[in-house]
Amino acid sequence: MLTTMLPLTTLSLALLSPAAGVLASAKPPIKVPVSPAEERRSSSPSLTSRSGGNGFIRASVHAAHGAPKLRRRQEDEGLKNQNLGTTYTIDIEIGTPPQTVTLILDTGSPDLWVNPQCETSGQEKYCNSFPQFDYTKSKTIQDTGAADILSYGKGNVTIEYVTDDVIIGSAKIKSQILGIGFESIDIPLGILGLSPSVNPGPSPYPYLLDSMASQTIISSRAFSLDLRSIDNPSGAIIFGGVDLGKFSGSLAKLPMLDPAETPAGADRYWIVLSGVGMTYPDGEVVESKEIGVPVFLDSGGTLSRLPETIFQAIGDSFPGSQYDAESGFYIVDCAVAEQAGSVDFIFGSGSSAQNKKIRVPYADFIWEVQTGVCVVGVSPTDDEPVFGDSFLRAAYVVYDQDNRNLHLAQAANCGEQIVEIGSGEDAVPSSTGKCKDGSAGSTKTAGGGGLDVTATRAPTRTAGGSGPAVTNSDLGPGPAGTRVSTSGIGLPTGTGGGGGGGGEGGNGNEDDDSAASGLDVGVTVAAVLAGLNMLAVWLL
Repeated sequence: MLTTMLPLTTLSLALLSPAAGVLASAKPPIKVPVSPAEERRSSSPSLTSRSGGNGFIRASVHAAHGAPKLRRRQEDEGLKNQNLGTTYTIDIEIGTPPQTVTLILDTGSPDLWVNPQCETSGQEKYCNSFPQFDYTKSKTIQDTGAADILSYGKGNVTIEYVTDDVIIGSAKIKSQILGIGFESIDIPLGILGLSPSVNPGPSPYPYLLDSMASQTIISSRAFSLDLRSIDNPSGAIIFGGVDLGKFSGSLAKLPMLDPAETPAGADRYWIVLSGVGMTYPDGEVVESKEIGVPVFLDSGGTLSRLPETIFQAIGDSFPGSQYDAESGFYIVDCAVAEQAGSVDFIFGSGSSAQNKKIRVPYADFIWEVQTGVCVVGVSPTDDEPVFGDSFLRAAYVVYDQDNRNLHLAQAANCGEQIVEIGSGEDAVPSSTGKCKDGSAGSTKTAGGGGLDVTATRAPTRTAGGSGPAVTNSDLGPGPAGTRVSTSGIGLPTGTGGGGGGGGEGGNGNEDDDSAASGLDVGVTVAAVLAGLNMLAVWLL
C-alpha cells in the first residue's frame, strides 16, 4: 500500500451533481434505534445486530453519560429519554475497516460530519468520552478538495469534505460525501443531518438520504422517527419504513411549506400549527382559536421555540409556574412532571380528516436544567418557530422528502409492525397505528378560544432571586444556519454518493473495499479560506 500525504487547504464548497433518480421498486426499510446521549459507554460495543427477515434491518444504540447537568437515570433498565434537554444520538460506521462514531441525529440540518473539537465544545469531558473517526486508517477515504464552515442555531464547525463508505444498520452507503471537522464551537458531537438543503433549489451535493435512495437501499427519500418518551428505553429511526406499533390513531398527512411561505425563506420541515391547548391534571381542556403559525421540526434542538404570545400562554398555564426574567424561562416545581396534564398542539384546519392533535405530557415538556430545578421546555422567538425534542418526544413523524409531506401521529408503544415506504405520490402508506388512543379522561372542555395565544400578557407569577443557570452548552445545536460557500468546484459525475446504484446484474450495496475512483483532488476553486490545518489522508 502506498501512502500519500495530501495538503488540504480550506476551500470553497462545490456545487456538486445532484443525486440520481429514485427507483420505483420497494426496498426493505432500515431500522436504527436512537436515544438521548445520556450514559457513558462501559465498553466498546459492536454497532449492529445485523438481523433481517422481517422486512427491516435493526441496529442497536448504546448509552453514554453526558454533561454533569444531565437528568438522573430512571430505575428501570436501558436508556431513558430525559426532560433535561440533551440531544438524541445514533451510532453509524465509517470507513474501511469500519469505525463506529456517535452522532447527533438532526432533522434541522442536511450535512453529515464527524470529529468536533472537544476543547471548544463547551462539554469537553463529555465530548472526549466518544471515539473520533481516524481517517488515516480508512482504505476507502478520498479527498474532495472542498471545505466549508457550517453554522447552526448554536455553534459552528469548519469541515473538509471527503468521501468514504458509511454503514447504517447492515446497509452500506458507498462513497458518501461527509465532513471531517477541524475547528468547532459549542458542538460536542458530530451530526447526521437529514433535512432538505436549507437553501432552496438543488442540493449542493448528494446528502445521505439522497445516496440511500440513489443506491437503491430505500425506495424513496423518506424515513420515520420515534424519539420515545421518558418512560421508554429508546426510540428508533426507520429509513424506508413505518412502525405501526409505535403510534395511535391515523397518520395525518401535512404538506411541507414552500420556502417562500416561511419566515426566512429556508427549506426545512415546515408545517402549519393550527392551534394550542392545555389538558390539566383534573381533565379540563382549554384550546385556542384557530391560528396559522409556520413551525419546523428539528430533532437536533433541545427545546421548542415558539412566538412570544404562545410561549407566554403555555408558560403561564403550567401549574404553579413562575416567570424568571433573568433566564427567560418559566420555572415549575419538578413534581409537576409527575402530574397527568399535557400541552396540546393542533395541526390541520376546520373539520379536515387530516386534523391531528399531539398531546405532549408534562413529563416530556419539562426540562430539568439543574438538580431539582425545572423549567417549561419552550422559549420565545418571533423569527423561525421550531418544535424541538420537547415536542418530538410525543409525536411519531414520517418525513417524506420526495413528496414534501410530513405525517404525524401520537407516539405510543405497543410492539412492532413495520410496513415499507414505497415510491410515488402515495409512497407513505395511509396507516392507522396499532396502539390504543390514550386521550380518554378529558371530560371538561372549554372549547376553542379558551386559551388566548395571540395577545401579549404579563406573567401571573414571577420568580424572585437568581434564576436557573442555562448556558449554550446545555442545548442541542439547533437548526442549520448559513454556510460560507455554495459553489466553486465541481466533482466528476458518479462520485460522492451517487455511484454504486444498482443496475442490471448488479447490486448497489455490494461490498467493495477499493477507494472511490475518479475524484479530482486538484480541482480549481473559487475561493480559499485561511486557517485550516493540513489533513493526512491515506490512500490505496
